[in-house]
Amino acid sequence: MKFVKVPIKENLFYWTLFDYGILPYSELEEKDIESLPTPFFLFDLHPDSKIGFVSNRADSVTNIITLTESFESLKIDSDLRKDLKRIEKKNADTTIIENEENALEKSKKWFQELWHEPEDELERRIELWKEKAYTLSAYNGNELLGVHIAMKDKDTAYYMGCWWNREHKSKSIPTFLLKKDIENAIKNKLKYYDLGIGDEPYKKQWNGTERFTKYLAILTKEQAKEMNVTEFIEIK
Repeated sequence: MKFVKVPIKENLFYWTLFDYGILPYSELEEKDIESLPTPFFLFDLHPDSKIGFVSNRADSVTNIITLTESFESLKIDSDLRKDLKRIEKKNADTTIIENEENALEKSKKWFQELWHEPEDELERRIELWKEKAYTLSAYNGNELLGVHIAMKDKDTAYYMGCWWNREHKSKSIPTFLLKKDIENAIKNKLKYYDLGIGDEPYKKQWNGTERFTKYLAILTKEQAKEMNVTEFIEIK
């Protein structure tokens, strides 16, 4: 494992995983705890993690859809279902390519326009996602409209984002590709579709189960108080 030091303010910092925030959830096991640098803090452990403490932050909630035998039988919001029909019509001329070579490189400019991620971090993200994720690329003729990014693990698909061209906002490419990916997950007999961590309003329309993630904190009492952390493993 690789770690990075995160400064908070003068004389206050913590260590965390080097690749935190790139994959859907952070991964640590109980056997890892003794080897972690301290002070240590890590957000976004899976709700089912055997270690860590349940978060109380509103943006640490997950939205997990339990898949049914067909897309039509999903109990999604009625307004969303109407929107999806409209979006399908808007994209009658849109074609999809699965796992297109260099899809992330072709679409990264749209991510950068929004988030301005440092170039070295972006390259690390792309390298890791090319290893772990799959993509759906949407095209209108030869024009790339957007790239949907997700990951499959066991019986679950994990939504990781969509890098898309906002000049084609009327086509609602992120929603269109998300629907297609959920349909694929159902076709492939997956049990769950995880929309990821965050309290964005659109996620609630999919009527998933909301669960709070966990975090791991290994701090002194003074550090925990300064960071407003109520549950933690105390450094003696």
